Amino acid sequence: MSATMNPQSDAARLLGDASSVQLIGHISPDGDAIGSALGLAWALRDMGKVVRVACADPVPRALQFLPGASEVRQTSIAGPSLVVAVDCSDRQRMGSAYDAQMLVGRPLLVIDHHESNRGFGDVDLIDPKVAATTQIVLRLISHLGVPLSATIATCLLTGLITDTQGFRTPNTDSGVLADAVTLCDAGAPLTEIMDQSFGRSPMCKLRLWGSVFERSCLENGVLWAEVSRQDVAQAGASSETLSGLVNYLATIDEAQVALLLEEQPNNRVDVSLRARPGYNVAVVAGSLGGGGHELAAGCQVNGTLSEVRANVLEALAEQMLARA
Repeated sequence: MSATMNPQSDAARLLGDASSVQLIGHISPDGDAIGSALGLAWALRDMGKVVRVACADPVPRALQFLPGASEVRQTSIAGPSLVVAVDCSDRQRMGSAYDAQMLVGRPLLVIDHHESNRGFGDVDLIDPKVAATTQIVLRLISHLGVPLSATIATCLLTGLITDTQGFRTPNTDSGVLADAVTLCDAGAPLTEIMDQSFGRSPMCKLRLWGSVFERSCLENGVLWAEVSRQDVAQAGASSETLSGLVNYLATIDEAQVALLLEEQPNNRVDVSLRARPGYNVAVVAGSLGGGGHELAAGCQVNGTLSEVRANVLEALAEQMLARA
């Protein structure tokens, strides 16, 4: 873990000294993970670096328009000078894309904005005050002296837009808007990014979301829903079709907290939590081995859907009681 007072300079030094860089985004990647990784990759290539981007899970369909998305691999390359974890709150979030044996002895740079990130790299460039990791990457690219191209800006603006849900989250401040203007001025197509991120959906999404809505439950201010692997298969969908569902659940007037449970292979369940201001779901996720932000957090828990649901609802009840 970096012990200096200027992690941005330390990060820039590591990147400047490296001849080849392996960038790794988090499992079940979102726009911030992919946008940050690709934006930084293009900047480093402009510096003459050999760069590869990896993610344990495929790039979602809605993000495949991004320049370089087709080159993202699910495994690491051998022998990079430097490994960079992008938008990962802990080492486990890199999943199988981080091959410890292949990457042994390689320095690790962490670039992230999650409040739960306590630092797990040789250098940790972490700022939980910003809305998206792309904002940290934008400042790092400026520190490196790399001019913003339209390609870089498109990747970074996508991460900023998706992590703020189209500039609608409570952490959308003047800094977010100023960064968006900077990226638009550099050539990022705002309208196209908004359309790709929020304006298109396959028919299977309608079927799957409809079945989930029908079974959703509201209890003591908590709106919860669960999705089995059979639900996904019957709708002819995939896990990425659920992207954005928990955010939609959180818009329901009667809900103070939204909970989505998604069944995974090997007796695991993905838990996604969203909350209105005044609640802290990161505490709940952290108690179950996960993390995130005060209003948006998650974890993966061993057990069946019913077992995990009972545990999470109990933890939420305790947190909401403590708040009261």
